[in-house]
Amino acid sequence: MRAGSNPAGGTFSLSDSFAVRPRIVGHNRSIPYGSGVNRSRNRTRAILSLGLVSLLCTGLAACGSSSDTGAPSTTGSPTATPIPTPAPLPVSVLSGRPGTNGPVLALKIDNTARALPHIGLTDADIVYVQQVEGGLTRLAAIYSSNLPSRVAPIRSARETDAELLPMYGEIAFGFSGSVAGVHRLVTRAGLVDVSADRGPRGYTRLGNRPAPYNEAAAPETLIDRADGSVPARDVGFRFGTAPTGGTRAVSVTAIYPAARISMRYNAATNAWAYWLGSKQDRSSQGVVAASTVIVQSVRLTTTGRDDVAGNPVPLSRTVGSGKATVLRDGRSWPVTWSRKSVGSPTRWTYQGRDFPMKAGQLWVLLLDSRKTATIAAK
Repeated sequence: MRAGSNPAGGTFSLSDSFAVRPRIVGHNRSIPYGSGVNRSRNRTRAILSLGLVSLLCTGLAACGSSSDTGAPSTTGSPTATPIPTPAPLPVSVLSGRPGTNGPVLALKIDNTARALPHIGLTDADIVYVQQVEGGLTRLAAIYSSNLPSRVAPIRSARETDAELLPMYGEIAFGFSGSVAGVHRLVTRAGLVDVSADRGPRGYTRLGNRPAPYNEAAAPETLIDRADGSVPARDVGFRFGTAPTGGTRAVSVTAIYPAARISMRYNAATNAWAYWLGSKQDRSSQGVVAASTVIVQSVRLTTTGRDDVAGNPVPLSRTVGSGKATVLRDGRSWPVTWSRKSVGSPTRWTYQGRDFPMKAGQLWVLLLDSRKTATIAAK
């Protein structure tokens, strides 16, 4: 292969430069092959050959370097695996506490001294206190986010339920012992009648209580009887931080003609314990207590019928508007309530805005607007 020319003329090749030269050895010294001009030419060839080799190596090195640095890197810093954000827990639209918005069941519960302790009441999302004949009270408990295995004692429905409950939709409604006229009103209101009067499935009698305070209901069975009922929907409650202001309150007492209902605040639990007269409602499930208490002033009328004892049956009107008091976190606020129709939610406003309830069980005391609840500050 032609590599170039030397200054003295002629050509040289890399093979010439790196050819092995024989040596003549004598008198303990080596004599390089050739002499004179030949020696000079050989030296020149060697120098040029070494120069070319150096240039060639440099070029190859440069090419190698360019290739090494110019090629895209196939390695890099490891990418951190993103940590998935956990899905938020479902929250009940009825009570604001964690729980599913499952099918809704309303149950009518006795509320006299012999009914205590209530069974299964702590799992209710909302509890309504209603005045009935003789000045006594009954409870209408709403279940959705949590279903207890049983609820007791179950009693009869009233006309007030046919106006109050339709805002929850076509829900299952369990009760026992109502007159035919009430059954008709329940059906016309769009509620699903799963009462004991329509069939015994889902109802049992407790052996440790006297009748009529011993009838218990199995919520899951009653919902099954209603073909699943309907899921919880917005009925007007909003949840969040309490507004500024309010008045200190440690208890609220509503006086009915034959019952005294008190809700007493416990700062340690930040809840309002339920008392019927001088008796606190306790059970193996714990103390019955509310996170928010609402005293709703309603117009109290009569249904036009009497009970078997001759007492007129009252009707609490929950469609319209009026005043109310909301108690939470040891304080009270005056609010306004309004509801357009039986199918509409109830709105609770304070200074023109929706009042935020405290998440947890809510109690609504339907109180004759001609009466005033007593709120104690200490």
